[in-house]
Amino acid sequence: MCGEEPVLPYTSNIPVGMVTFIAIESMLNILFQRETAMKLKSLFLASVMAALLGCSADQPPIDAVTANDGLPDGAYLIAGVTVTENGEVSQYSRDQIKIYTNGRFMYAFNNAQTQGIDVGGGDATWLNGVMVEVPRVNHNGPVSGYSFDVAIQQTDSGFEQTILGMEYPGGRLLDMVEVWDTASTSTSVFDGLWQMDVRESNDPDTSAFSETKMIGGGHFIWLQNAIYKGEAVKHFGYGTFAVDVDGNAVETAMISSMEDYEGTVNSVSIKMIDEDHFTQSFTFNGELVTQSYSRM
Repeated sequence: MCGEEPVLPYTSNIPVGMVTFIAIESMLNILFQRETAMKLKSLFLASVMAALLGCSADQPPIDAVTANDGLPDGAYLIAGVTVTENGEVSQYSRDQIKIYTNGRFMYAFNNAQTQGIDVGGGDATWLNGVMVEVPRVNHNGPVSGYSFDVAIQQTDSGFEQTILGMEYPGGRLLDMVEVWDTASTSTSVFDGLWQMDVRESNDPDTSAFSETKMIGGGHFIWLQNAIYKGEAVKHFGYGTFAVDVDGNAVETAMISSMEDYEGTVNSVSIKMIDEDHFTQSFTFNGELVTQSYSRM
């Protein structure tokens, strides 16, 4: 209406002064309604923005890489395995651990199917009830080009996982359903999947030593490959992990491919160098061993 001349209704019974008053009053009413509407709209927008900001302040930011709205990070121990091969179903029990932490996974056990150790670790991404596991290392060394969609169903005591088409040497294909119990979901600053960079040791019998180590859920796993007295060897061990604020850690071995390691209680001095590096020192056969690691 602004800038336009008001159109007055034609009548011969209303005085000109009264018509002018009515027109002016109509214009003022329209302007008042527009101003009121604009104020109400501004108040509405301000209320919406305040509500949104309030919600943002109440909720912590989500890290798309490490957030896990499904299975909690922690250490899990297997309770039983059902294996299907060529239509034949078998039940197994074994000692096995699996750790999920900070977008990584690692598992370890003595495999009765292959009569050897079975250890692997790599990246883990939770997606709509499926854990996508991309191995980066196993008991034979670094690996690439593999990805497994592990269907996981959480339970009161832990979870069940289903793996279809697991390939073994010789072309064997197995379907596996595994039942896991939660061992612990405790955390520490050392949690993660680590690759050893440097080993300082006076052991003359060991060379070409490599190690991958996982810490999480109050447990640890290590995988070692080396040349010992001229022969290639590979071993693993896992157990509980506890550390105090001064970096004094205690690793209590539960299961290992080295029988004399099982049940031992080992003191380790461990120190974070920065977010992605740590060192650990311990005594082995009377000699001090120091190892440095980088986060994988």
